[in-house]
Amino acid sequence: MAFIDHVRFCNTHDLRDFVPFRVGQARVGMMRRGFSMELRRFGALFHVFEDLVHLDPRLTTYEDRTKAVDEALSALSEDGLLPRLRGERYPVMERLSDPPVFEIDRAAATAFGIINRGFHLNGIVGGGDDARMWVARRAWDKSTYPGHLDNVVAGGHPVGHTAEENLIKECAEEAGIAEPLARRAVPVGMVSYVMEVADGGPSSTGGEMGGGLRRHAFWAYDLDLPEDFRPKPVDGEVAEFMLLPWREVADIVERGPIGGPEGFKYNCNLVVIDWLLRTGRIAPDHPDYLDLCTGLHAVFP
Repeated sequence: MAFIDHVRFCNTHDLRDFVPFRVGQARVGMMRRGFSMELRRFGALFHVFEDLVHLDPRLTTYEDRTKAVDEALSALSEDGLLPRLRGERYPVMERLSDPPVFEIDRAAATAFGIINRGFHLNGIVGGGDDARMWVARRAWDKSTYPGHLDNVVAGGHPVGHTAEENLIKECAEEAGIAEPLARRAVPVGMVSYVMEVADGGPSSTGGEMGGGLRRHAFWAYDLDLPEDFRPKPVDGEVAEFMLLPWREVADIVERGPIGGPEGFKYNCNLVVIDWLLRTGRIAPDHPDYLDLCTGLHAVFP
């Protein structure tokens, strides 16, 4: 295992069997052709062609599109073609800078191949060679990646919150980090990847049900934490927090397996690699330096 293997794992995909999903002129998603054919059952709601799916153009408002698609998602979930709906809403847009055209349940994000936003927070204590990083172990009863290591706080980005509001909310809910301390977090960039997920069951890393295309982009934040601060599990998402020397964290990523409680949840590896690059802990003469720097910023198809 090497750092670059994690980048490649998160960017493995073959788009030959995927078709674009459009709303008006905006290409907002990419879905498997086989899944697209299942949408024909909803009549004119989805205009399904061999190489394209188009949402009914008569749905002209954000609210009408959301309501109509919601009804279809419920039916698809009941028939086992989508995971159980989560009740958490994600905005649907062509580019991250665009206004959303409707919103969709988080459980359908991969099947429809929408751009999925979120954030990951590095909790750092100390500096230099003595720096340490707070690492979370995901709860053993979580439906996705139970027992895997994780960044100190991370979360998706639902509608109705700014990036800062979402960060503050998740810090309090997941790790007991109060708002004044959470506000000290510094946004340091964005990591993105495009990952194909197999249909019909959990991913190879023990993750989310269902298949499709994960087009993920998440903000990375760094937060310097006081020596006497201890994050604590609040909402049941985390089993425990561990403060590890940065070299140990780097070694887990570089030498550990992809998947399983011995290593990090697959995309958290990218966040650690990004931190190691930004802080000079992966040096410019590393043989994979260029591929790591470019590989953390996928261009969305």
